Order: sequence, then C-alpha cells, then structure tokens
Amino acid sequence: MSNYIIIHKASNLIVKLIASSIELKSSMKFRAIRVSDAMLAKYDKLLKLKSRNGTLVDAGELASVSPGFFELLQAHR
Repeated sequence: MSNYIIIHKASNLIVKLIASSIELKSSMKFRAIRVSDAMLAKYDKLLKLKSRNGTLVDAGELASVSPGFFELLQAHR
C-alpha cells in the first residue's frame, strides 16, 4: 500500500494523507503525491508543531525540510 499526500493546489496546503493500493491521480483542485515513510515522519513532526495553532502544513514548509519531497513537488507540476 502506498502513502499519498494530498495538496490543495490553490492554497498549497496539505489537506489529507491517504494510504491506497490504487494509484491516485491529481484533479483540478488537488494534487496527489506518493511519498515515503521518511517523508511522512517529517510531515508528522511539522504537523505536531502546527496543530498547536490549529493550522495546516504548507507543502513548501515540508519541502524545506525534505529535499526528496521538494523533488517530488517539482516533478508533479
């Protein structure tokens, strides 16, 4: 089963995580990016810091701490 981060294209916020055995495709409003467990761990760490304020993690913030995620963002434009 693969892990996907779902990003709202207009706001660039990570809105959901999905584990799926079927390959997800991006839509007009959302982008689905397949990620590794290491990237999920970095996302979880950022989310714990953000959740204190009740805000979502921006994809750019995750890209700044995960070079691999930055490369995936560039590839899925």
